[in-house]
Amino acid sequence: MVERNKLWSVIADRFEQTLERPSYETFIQPARLANFDENGHTAVIEVPNKLSRDRWLNTYSQQFTTFAFETNQMLLSNIEVRIVEPVVDLFEEIDKTDNPEIARKQVLKHGNNLDPKYIFDTFVVGATNKLAHGAALAVSEGSLEYNPLLIYGGVGLGKTHLMQATGNNALKENPNQKVLYVTSEQFTNDFISAVRNGTTEKLRDEYRSADLLLVDDVQFLSGKESTQEEFFHTFNDILGHNGRIVMTSDRLPKDIPDLQDRLVSRFQWGLSVDINKPDFETRIAILLEKAEKEHIDVDRNVIEYIAKQVDSNVRELEGVFKRVSVIAKFAGNAGVTIDDATKILADLDIARKSEITIAFIQETVAKYYGLSIVDLKGKKRNKEIVMPRQIAMYLARDMTDNSLPNIGREFGGKDHTTVMHATEKIATEIEKDSALQKNINTLKQQINGE
Repeated sequence: MVERNKLWSVIADRFEQTLERPSYETFIQPARLANFDENGHTAVIEVPNKLSRDRWLNTYSQQFTTFAFETNQMLLSNIEVRIVEPVVDLFEEIDKTDNPEIARKQVLKHGNNLDPKYIFDTFVVGATNKLAHGAALAVSEGSLEYNPLLIYGGVGLGKTHLMQATGNNALKENPNQKVLYVTSEQFTNDFISAVRNGTTEKLRDEYRSADLLLVDDVQFLSGKESTQEEFFHTFNDILGHNGRIVMTSDRLPKDIPDLQDRLVSRFQWGLSVDINKPDFETRIAILLEKAEKEHIDVDRNVIEYIAKQVDSNVRELEGVFKRVSVIAKFAGNAGVTIDDATKILADLDIARKSEITIAFIQETVAKYYGLSIVDLKGKKRNKEIVMPRQIAMYLARDMTDNSLPNIGREFGGKDHTTVMHATEKIATEIEKDSALQKNINTLKQQINGE
């Protein structure tokens, strides 16, 4: 009999590795596996609101079924998703005091506020992140030199770790500071709720009195005019009283579509610094740090093998190590072998991902739609070519570790914003168009050689 909490923990880890952080924190973290029946092939997921329920029914229930089978060969045919509204105390005092200046220093309690595990001591610094690390550390110590600080880069590279470490270190330096950490989606939800409930002034008092505001994934402000308006004034107020702002994004402000020009301008006032994929030496250092922290003895050859194979991001690297640590605990004197590591990489489909090339994706898509490679990479704008081209770009982004500029170059030297538009368009269409989803699943199977 599989233990429910352990099953949910493993499946939640799989979601964390495959989803963007805002989606994971908004829809997976607050959910729980309330019940499951192996014999009846059913599972019950509890979520906090209708939005989460709809997203689970339309998107995540199928992934849950897949992960359950891959984890324990569990066949689930019925996923029930029900709403159980949480009871949440919205505000938490840092310290009970009669001093009104200290009394106003409150932390807004969201589902995921500062996580104490994210500190600078556990952030492995390398050539691809040292500038971002140095700037974040300076901000945490009170510097206004890089204000506002925007850290941008791909998924799983450590942006959120650095941001939360900034908040944790700031509170360590001065516990009386008011530090708020929030995702842009949570800021949006707070603003919408405040408008509906007539409590916008209270919301503004809380956000705009922050000494340090940390906003994760600001690219999700895209297209939200009213929220952008509110954030613009929040931004100005905080900087106006010498508060500090740190933001993360997956791209530069100028590349965020439908973002007000004045916000783009404000975001660029301070320092925008990127985090790139960790180099080989940094990947080894990350794995060694993990092994030391968890008191696990892993042979150096195995560490180097994993570091060579997993070159995409820190999150995938840590996901592999989680499984290595489980094997190490049960292996005893035998230890973890390279064969063990190879199997883990195969199970996670990481080794296969590194083998897939953009050229092979282009060849597969062109053949599937009866097009030439020249047309797929060219500039023709008729619908019969544009859609397959966008699908190929989407698959290149999804199934390889290539950056947007690299993908653009492989499609006839197109700009990275063209690739970004294509991938976002297909990602949106998939949720609405079952035929498109079926075509893409078929293409993925062909590309994976299934």
